Amino acid sequence: MIGELSHIGIAVRNLDRAQDVFYSLFGSKAHGDAATDEMRVSLVEVGDISLELMEPVADKGVLAKFLEKRGEGIHHICFEVDDINAELQSLAGKGIELVDKEPRQGLEGKIAFLHPRSTQGVLIELVQKE
Repeated sequence: MIGELSHIGIAVRNLDRAQDVFYSLFGSKAHGDAATDEMRVSLVEVGDISLELMEPVADKGVLAKFLEKRGEGIHHICFEVDDINAELQSLAGKGIELVDKEPRQGLEGKIAFLHPRSTQGVLIELVQKE
């Protein structure tokens, strides 16, 4: 069963500048800073959810293409699930197109994305937190 909102992913061109903006706006501190081959990520706490600020580290990759096409802004929303494998199987059975047919490791646990073609143009991430 899909549970509570975990975080909102925001694509940014400059992570340091975005952190300054959101830290001053919400009076929050970062947690969970991480980097991959494609992006730098920082989580900013806002109440019971987080804003996941994401900056591409190269001109290629999914996030870089997103910024080039759409500019900075909301990239995805993420919901918590108890059993990500069962949820993916259930959603696929309902005809929802999956970006990730198998979960992969994310910043907070196992993650998978649902394709926006099946979700009214919204990229949805599911997370089974560790």
